[in-house]
Amino acid sequence: MGLIERLVRLANELSDDDTTRAHTGGRDTPRGKINYGISVGSIESGAPRKQRSQSRQRQQKYLTNTREEDGELVVTIDLPGVSKDDLGVTFDAETGTVEVREGERPIKRLALDWEAARVTNASYNNYILELRIGRGVPDG
Repeated sequence: MGLIERLVRLANELSDDDTTRAHTGGRDTPRGKINYGISVGSIESGAPRKQRSQSRQRQQKYLTNTREEDGELVVTIDLPGVSKDDLGVTFDAETGTVEVREGERPIKRLALDWEAARVTNASYNNYILELRIGRGVPDG
């Protein structure tokens, strides 16, 4: 019996049972901890249920790449759908934090581990933000 047949049999058996079963857990991996939750319940007739968290659908993943080039840190962030007029970028030199905003809404924060860092150049083309961050001259 193949995997699909087993899943169909399990779904049919569970459909006869009106109780909901849930299981949560976590697993440590070399890249960090993965938490998960699974629930199985009967399918109700009528209109399909809406997803519990519609905000997850609206959350955007902004791909980010950092590299060192010519003594500078180069940060590129893919910002699909963010217009140049709505884009805002702030850099807090004291904490070394870059914050990217769409309008007033923060969409990305990066903590840089560079002392005396300063933004030397910023550009935004084809929905890709590029920041060049250099090391400033320390005070003293």
